[in-house]
Amino acid sequence: MRNHDKKGLILDSIIETYLLDNVPIGSSELNLNLCIPASTIRVYLKRLSDEGLITQLHISSGRIPTVLTMQNYWQNFWKEKQSEINITNEVFLKELSKEFEIYCLVYGGRNLILKEIFNLNTKFIVLDFGEEELVIKYTKEAWEFLKTLIGFDLFSIENIALKVSFMELVEKITCLRQNLIYYRSNEERAYQIYQNDEFVKLLDCGVHHYFKDSLEFEPLFKEGFMGLKVDGQFLGEDVNIILAGSVYTDYKKILKQIKEAA
Repeated sequence: MRNHDKKGLILDSIIETYLLDNVPIGSSELNLNLCIPASTIRVYLKRLSDEGLITQLHISSGRIPTVLTMQNYWQNFWKEKQSEINITNEVFLKELSKEFEIYCLVYGGRNLILKEIFNLNTKFIVLDFGEEELVIKYTKEAWEFLKTLIGFDLFSIENIALKVSFMELVEKITCLRQNLIYYRSNEERAYQIYQNDEFVKLLDCGVHHYFKDSLEFEPLFKEGFMGLKVDGQFLGEDVNIILAGSVYTDYKKILKQIKEAA
């Protein structure tokens, strides 16, 4: 929702102009955009700076929104705009990842529900997820435990298995997850976000466990970066889509282009 007071209008203009071309914005440019007197703009720029909402990279340069400002901006945007997206062209997604310098991961599994379990001669337990199944060794304890998980989705079952240290089940689900990845691009961007080995947690659909909400900043991502987890369709398949990059990336434009391409 856009602000209607002068301070809010100036801040919105700084954010949206900076998203457009990532160039610091000066008072003269704001004057042209908003038709507010330059003297008034300078007063509000000082207030916004004092409140930590904008900053200057150099004394002689214009202003840019702070990381905190961008986090608040995306939180407000995501509350209003969150919806499924539909990817119909893999090449288009690759080009989008490159153009906007974002990491992208597409994976299935969100519709895999444990429908039933079967006892095979008291030797193995088969977990029936409909399109997929897992087989683990039979024990009475495992059988009784798994009966309580019927109706749960794959990722919830993995979370529960981790909590109770049911490692055989965790390992089986981990192997299955590798077959659920439909698309991944710009892995080098994932590394740039962390600059260390932590980036590997973005590389498979185990990243699902790190997202408490569909929009995440710190501590999952380093300062200045963010990630979106979106329900969607990919070439006709129900999937989750992870988009990760800078808080200064124009995700509104990305989602708009995806929608228009679909």
